[in-house]
This record gives sequence, structure tokens and C-alpha cells, in this order.
Amino acid sequence: MNIQAYIESGILEEYVLGTVSPQEKQEVECMSHIYPEIKEELLRTESALEEYALKHQTPPPASLKESLFAKMNFDSVQEIDDTNTDEQTESTHFEAGPVTNMRPVTQEEPRVIDNVFNSVETKVVTPFWARLAVAASVLLAIFAGWSATEMSKVKKDNEEMASKMGTLEKGFSYAQSLASLYRNPEYKTVHLAGLEKSPQSSVAAFWHTATNQVLLDVQNLPKPPSGKQYQLWSIVNGKPVDNGMIDQEFSGRVLKMKNTKPGAVAFAITLEKEGGNPTPTMEEMYVMGKVV
Repeated sequence: MNIQAYIESGILEEYVLGTVSPQEKQEVECMSHIYPEIKEELLRTESALEEYALKHQTPPPASLKESLFAKMNFDSVQEIDDTNTDEQTESTHFEAGPVTNMRPVTQEEPRVIDNVFNSVETKVVTPFWARLAVAASVLLAIFAGWSATEMSKVKKDNEEMASKMGTLEKGFSYAQSLASLYRNPEYKTVHLAGLEKSPQSSVAAFWHTATNQVLLDVQNLPKPPSGKQYQLWSIVNGKPVDNGMIDQEFSGRVLKMKNTKPGAVAFAITLEKEGGNPTPTMEEMYVMGKVV
């Protein structure tokens, strides 16, 4: 498995952000247990995201709470007083008469009912805790929306940061490869300088004399026109040997070319038709360098 390609795929960053599917989550966790490099990169990504979020976190505006409560009307609680109706009074007296015929006589006093045609208006009072709960819900919804927006920004920033980190890692790997080639005594370094066709051009060839392997570092070459491609040659016994076509995306890369033959005395690059020629076009030679 290509561990580096898996790391550079971006799935670790999505795992940390929680945007992967359950299957992908299980895959990342499994791979991190199998490969220490993936686990180390996962921990480093989590740490970098946490550090970035803490560094760039934006607290809610201080005026948010005040402005929210200012828009809400909390009326004072009014209690409804029950109106007591007039109590009915009854008067009791005895009519005069013989003692044996005395009996209590009850007489109802007339009651006066005011506002008989006026409807009683009842006001429903909402408890204060209910209003407070509504306010808290609104506040929570606003805060959730604000948090989602901030999280979206963090995710975008994290993607940009991951892209920059990937570019830096590629640049670091490229620099390491070059340094290793320059220090390796098994490789002969041949500097190909620009000719009259392109004086500003510069290329470095690395020739492993034991295996005849040739590696190329294009430091400066004009972008080839459409339908054209650069071709590398080595001069062996006075004859050009084809060392292969140079990839169109040659910047910032160490290119592996075709092996040369023993006894190479020089290397050169010409501009040929796309796909190459069996012999070099001398009028289109851009750089050349002798083996020292």
C-alpha cells in the first residue's frame, strides 16, 4: 500500500472534521492501527486543527445577548382579582300572633346586580419562566447558526492549510532528494548550461556510473510549445544516445530518464516533436554539459 498517497488523499483531515462516512471512519481507524505513519499523521492533524481553532476562534459579539433581550417584551405579571359578589342577606322575623301559632317568616332582600350586560374579560398571564425559556431557545438558535458559520470557516481554512502543508511537504521531499543526490559519491553530477537558443536555461543530470541510471533536475527551461517536447541525449563514442522524453510537468521534480551507456562524455537536451526523434535536431539544442 502507498501510505504517503493515502495520507495525501485528505481523508485524515475529513476524519478529524467528522465529515467521513461510517465506512470511511472505520477504515481510517483500522489503517491507523496497522500503520504507525498514518496514526502519527492523524495525531498531528488533530493537534494542528485544534491549535488552529483555538488560535482563530471568534467569541460571540458582546452585544448579542443585550440586543436579543431588548427586542423581547417582558410585561409584569398581572393577577386577576376575583370580584366578590354581594352576599345575599336574609332577614328573619317573627309575626305577632298567638304563641302557639308563632312561626319564623323568612323574607329575601332584593339583590342588585351591576354590569349584568358587561362581559368579563379574562387575561391569560404567561409565566415568566415560559418567556425565559422562549428567549433561551431563540438565543440558542442564533448561537447555533453562528457556530455553524464559524465551523464552516474553520473547515475552509483547514482545507487551505492542508493544501499548503501538502505543497510544503512536496517541496521538502524534492529538496531532500536533490541533497541526497549531490552528496552521493556514486552519482556524477553534470551541469547542463544554456546555449545560444536559451542562455538562461539550466539543468542538472545525475549519472550513476555503476548502473548507468540517469536522473534529471530541470532548474530552468522554457515551457515547450504545443506539439513539442524536450528530449535528453548522452554522447557515447561520438554518437547521441536517446535517454528519453522529459515530462511536460518537469518543475520541482527529480525525473527518472532512460539509462545511458558506459563511457558517456556529455549530456544535451533538444526540443523535438511530441514523442521524440531517433536523432537530435541540432538547431533546437537548448542545453549541454560535459561529464567531468
